[in-house]
Amino acid sequence: MQVEEDATWRMYLGLSREMFTALERGLGADAGVSVADLELLEPLLAAGRPGLRAKDLAAAAEWQDSRVSHQLRRMETRGLVTRSRDRQDGRGTVVCLTDAGEVAARAAQQTRRVLVRELLLSPLDEAQVASLVEVSGLVRARIAASGQAR
Repeated sequence: MQVEEDATWRMYLGLSREMFTALERGLGADAGVSVADLELLEPLLAAGRPGLRAKDLAAAAEWQDSRVSHQLRRMETRGLVTRSRDRQDGRGTVVCLTDAGEVAARAAQQTRRVLVRELLLSPLDEAQVASLVEVSGLVRARIAASGQAR
């Protein structure tokens, strides 16, 4: 059993590392952004011009507030996002895509879709994709229940 568990772990670790590396390379080449950038760009793109409160962005990305803050600082320096005080609640910050950020977000989202389809989904049949979604949900629920998430 332990040998099987170890083999399963190595396979999962290799898969996650190789997928992340492929995404990093593709996103960098096509859109000039990182996977971390994309995790914040996609919810901002979905939110449209009003942007999102930083707290809501953190929830959408499933990140801690401090990690979002550090990443936004890097993205702001590169001209992808702006941050401003929330007019309705002066304690909050609203994050918006710049025009350059919107272009980068759209390019990155398209690259992500192509790579996920090509590398992750195309080797699987419909039932395997459904199983992947189901298994991922079960594992994420177990991690959340254990208190180890985020």
